[in-house]
Amino acid sequence: MQSHISAQQSLGPDSISHLLDVVETRMIESISANATRVSKKSMGAVDAAAYHLGAGGQRVRAKIALQASIAVGLSAADAISIAAAVELMHNASLVHDDIQDADAMRRGQQAVWFRFGVNTAICTGDLLLSAAYATLCKLENSHALASMVLLVHECTAAAIDGQCADLAAGANFVGNDAGDAIHAITRYQQIAIAKSGALLSLPIELVLLASGHKKYLPDARRAAEAFSVCYQIVDDLHDVQSDTCAHAAQQAFNIISVFKAAGHADGSAEKAKQLGLEQIDLAIASAKRLPLHAGAQLTDYAYQLRDVLSARKLEALVGDS
Repeated sequence: MQSHISAQQSLGPDSISHLLDVVETRMIESISANATRVSKKSMGAVDAAAYHLGAGGQRVRAKIALQASIAVGLSAADAISIAAAVELMHNASLVHDDIQDADAMRRGQQAVWFRFGVNTAICTGDLLLSAAYATLCKLENSHALASMVLLVHECTAAAIDGQCADLAAGANFVGNDAGDAIHAITRYQQIAIAKSGALLSLPIELVLLASGHKKYLPDARRAAEAFSVCYQIVDDLHDVQSDTCAHAAQQAFNIISVFKAAGHADGSAEKAKQLGLEQIDLAIASAKRLPLHAGAQLTDYAYQLRDVLSARKLEALVGDS
């Protein structure tokens, strides 16, 4: 797609809402470009991907990418390409996650696998993943493109590794002795960082590479990883009853279960809360070290999450779902 926004056009904070509309258009066009229909009557991956994207979502990663792009002075066209690419990557993971978790609903409508079937859902996730790479390759300022494509792969590989570890963990991950349980607390953080932190840091890291601020990549990663641990803790506190009930088909690897196994049965929720607050403070401090306020959007989300955890208003979770 040729953006209607000039590559030379200056961007301001008020541009984000308009740019998000262009990002939505770019994503839809990316999944249908060069697509051929074997049968016009079939409902294939293109239709399923459009159905999934049409459900919306908070577009957290796109907003992070757009704000960071504006902060460092990237063109509108490149800001859109980065934002669309990271959202396509994230949504690919959601389609596949719903299959693995057997979640029938996503964003208030039937999940792709439930509506179109598992086989089509697998192909849909693959299509969204491939479209992310194609979208990123539309960068007008391509001097860092090779490094950016490699980064997308590395973050995706980390997320896949974390998802595999999460699926394999469950309640059986925690052993019978305290040593195993203490190790499980560390392992819990590692899994949260891998499966969520990698794709959350990707928007800012891509912007930093594109704008020549490579030395700040560790700060961006620390911020996103710490945020992801806190987010997972808040999510676990919200889902603790369904995750740990005796009738669950497979008990989830919930932070409360981990702390109880470590001998903190009475204060497990408070221990989890304190760990979450420590991580979110680290996320805020790391995001604030990024150049030109490139981490402002992530910092804002972090403060929101901190308020949720401090007030224990778990129904007010932030982030994409």
